[in-house]
Amino acid sequence: MESQVPDKVVEAVTDVAPEGVRQQLREFFTTDLGHLVQIVLSVLLVVLLMVLIRNIAAHFLRRLEKRLRAQGNTSAALIGFCGHLLMGVIYICGAVSVLGVLSSTIGAVQDILNKLLAAGGIITVVAGLASQEALGSMVSGIMILVFKPFTLGDVVRYVDNDISGVVEEITVHHTTIRTWENKRVIVPNSKMNSAIIENADYADSKVCVFLDIGITYESDIERAKDLLSAEIEKHPSFFDYRTVDDRMNGAPPVVVRVVELADSAVVLRAWLWARDNGTAAVMKSDLLQSVKGAYDRAGIDIAYPHLVVVNK
Repeated sequence: MESQVPDKVVEAVTDVAPEGVRQQLREFFTTDLGHLVQIVLSVLLVVLLMVLIRNIAAHFLRRLEKRLRAQGNTSAALIGFCGHLLMGVIYICGAVSVLGVLSSTIGAVQDILNKLLAAGGIITVVAGLASQEALGSMVSGIMILVFKPFTLGDVVRYVDNDISGVVEEITVHHTTIRTWENKRVIVPNSKMNSAIIENADYADSKVCVFLDIGITYESDIERAKDLLSAEIEKHPSFFDYRTVDDRMNGAPPVVVRVVELADSAVVLRAWLWARDNGTAAVMKSDLLQSVKGAYDRAGIDIAYPHLVVVNK
């Protein structure tokens, strides 16, 4: 069936024209130039309609995804993924519609389309080989959304390449990670799905980081451990990870132990618990400064490499 879009465009243009101009327009559209204008107007109408539908759909999906992100709903990633699929469908439908208009009005295009259809088997094989990676990434993206090893807003580390950051976007083809330097790393979903991913927010966002402090061998170890524990407990971001049973059994809120007798230092290690990865990083930085001040006031020396020269 031939497309009726060009004829409808002609009718719409002539209907809005003044009575005296309608006949002239009808005669103009029967000429070669008028026929070309008719084709251009038809294609523009299809493109404008496609853009309008795309903008409305994109606006609605962006608002929905933003609302779900604000609520902390993991379905935000699914909405973003479906949005990219929908945009692809809209573009394909628009392209097919444009080809439909052209094929019904231009014989040359019709001949080309017939030849393409006749060579459909070859095109299918070539397209299958060319799109193998893209289809693999799409399937991997669906698996990521279904099994949810990570989702939008999670702090992850791509272990294979030592890339750390926040998952910012999951599309049909790739996952975007925003690094701590505010750069974007684009990783195909096929690689993200097969790689080893360290997710700080998977199931539980609480994290534990180590704070290592080296003191001299002449310093009071027990005093240094008590001061280190006290400074950690005073920090406003300190998170008491103990269960009710731990407290009843007298477990300390902060664990501090000697982990190494190094060449120039006795190394103390404190286990820092925080609600999330970002809080832990700030807390550790603050404690490095406050512990240094507490040790200075207590006369506890923080070790550093030194050399003793003996003259014979």
